[in-house]
Amino acid sequence: MNPPAADKLRASLSQGNWDRALTQLERLDPQVAADLFMSIPFEDQEVLFRQMPVEFAATLAGIFPYYHTYVLLHSRPVDELNAIVDKMSPAARMQFIDELPAEAWQRLMNELQTPHDAAAAAAPELAAPAIPHAPLEAPIIEARHIEKRFQRPDGTSIQVIAPTDLAVEPGIIIALLGPSGSGKSTLLRMLTGLAPTSAGEVLWHGKPVAECAPNVAIVFQSFALFPWLTVLENVEVPLVARAMEHPERHRRAIQSLASVGLTGFENAYPKELSGGMKQRVGFARALAVEPEILFMDEPFSALDVLTAENLRGELLELWLGKKIPTRSIFLVTHNIEEAVLLADRIIVLGRNPAKIRADFRVPLAQPRERNSAEFLLYVDYIYKLMTQPQLEAGPPVPGETKVPYQVLPHARRGTIAGLLELLGDRGGKEDLYRIADELHLEVDDLLPIVEAAVLLAFAKSDKGDVEITPEGKAFAEADISTRKRLFRDAALSHVTLLQQMHSALANKSDHTMSLEFFRDLLREHFPDAEVQRQIETALNWGRYADLFTYHADSDRLSLDELGVGARDH
Repeated sequence: MNPPAADKLRASLSQGNWDRALTQLERLDPQVAADLFMSIPFEDQEVLFRQMPVEFAATLAGIFPYYHTYVLLHSRPVDELNAIVDKMSPAARMQFIDELPAEAWQRLMNELQTPHDAAAAAAPELAAPAIPHAPLEAPIIEARHIEKRFQRPDGTSIQVIAPTDLAVEPGIIIALLGPSGSGKSTLLRMLTGLAPTSAGEVLWHGKPVAECAPNVAIVFQSFALFPWLTVLENVEVPLVARAMEHPERHRRAIQSLASVGLTGFENAYPKELSGGMKQRVGFARALAVEPEILFMDEPFSALDVLTAENLRGELLELWLGKKIPTRSIFLVTHNIEEAVLLADRIIVLGRNPAKIRADFRVPLAQPRERNSAEFLLYVDYIYKLMTQPQLEAGPPVPGETKVPYQVLPHARRGTIAGLLELLGDRGGKEDLYRIADELHLEVDDLLPIVEAAVLLAFAKSDKGDVEITPEGKAFAEADISTRKRLFRDAALSHVTLLQQMHSALANKSDHTMSLEFFRDLLREHFPDAEVQRQIETALNWGRYADLFTYHADSDRLSLDELGVGARDH
């Protein structure tokens, strides 16, 4: 970004001089102008975009992320929307339209085909977010180049979080999304000061968090209630730790319980409560300390669907109604719809090691409609982010870049077969978010299955869609014995760990080996918990494909007769 230009633009905006702000943007290189435009509050973006000349709006619309272009286009009348899309360069227009999910695409096509004079009065407009962000206000928490490594017994280390910059500003809900094991909870703990960083620093109002007592609270997934204490006593625990006098402590606890609908349950014990009520106690306990930031680590994932939905709605009502004292909410989740439903800003993490893949605003007014084209637009965009391979910023330097060991997705062969059969029934291709919605799967459940099918070359995944390959179609339509053969061929062609296992067994004179040998091999690349998951997946796939037999009593592998015969001939 161009700092002098940014300062001038903000000065113009603060004075309400929209014409001067537009002139300043038009004088810049289009890419610089687009980056600067995206850095200002959304309500200012809307005002500026509505006043932009059509040709300039078309130029910037071709640079913005497609989901942002779509939302901004609908801040203008339909005739102007048509004119802007028409003025976009052919390549930019084609890319924008191609990336839209089905509902948004259909709505846009209808609008582009509607006579301008008939539709202008009914042009949809998106309101500004209920809680607009304030990027010019100092962040509450700021992470600068923080990194996390874990030491191995041999003295080497595993990097689980790459150097990361992140700021938590006041007035918004932030959702941190990422697949299981990506480091979301570790990052949360570093931001709150519960876990130290391996490098970099975390600042609380500009001061190192280790030197402060940050006023934060955390709601955990597992309720974390003391079973021998009553509901009221559980809520009072953090207040006791702060040496608060009993009258004030009691008042705050009662008030917090009332805010989450637990009046009358003060003297109940956790064993008497349902899962949803236990989590309400967790919320009340967190709110009782009046935290400046409320951190939530997958707080709804242990609840049934209806209870989770009710709690989300109640939390949002408390936040929008300013009935809770917290200034920001930081939500860790793997549920994409949950993130789009609640958050004003979404951060998407990659993994191995964790790094920020995307950080963007969700400029949709609350409450949000799950089936609206705009809502589905963001859901589809995040699915694309989480399923597309991450590209490096530059070419690798010879001798400095180590190729990471292939990760086996944690998917069982039965679920892979089920996905391929479903794709076959759907004509071979489907949007990921549609599959997840119809099968009631969350991203943590669906993505490993898709990744496994892609790894085996049974499917392709691109831009949020998954498509069956000819090999996958043959597998889905085959009988049991043919499926096993096709799976075996795919595993030996594409899966590094199974290739190594099979090759080692085939080259041993007795065709047997201790499984511990392969655990040691994996420990060079993964922490112990992940080593165990990799081994479990490899055993599930390898035994199904008749690559080997596992003898649990001796913890050894032996080559199946099919494998020996293939080797001997």
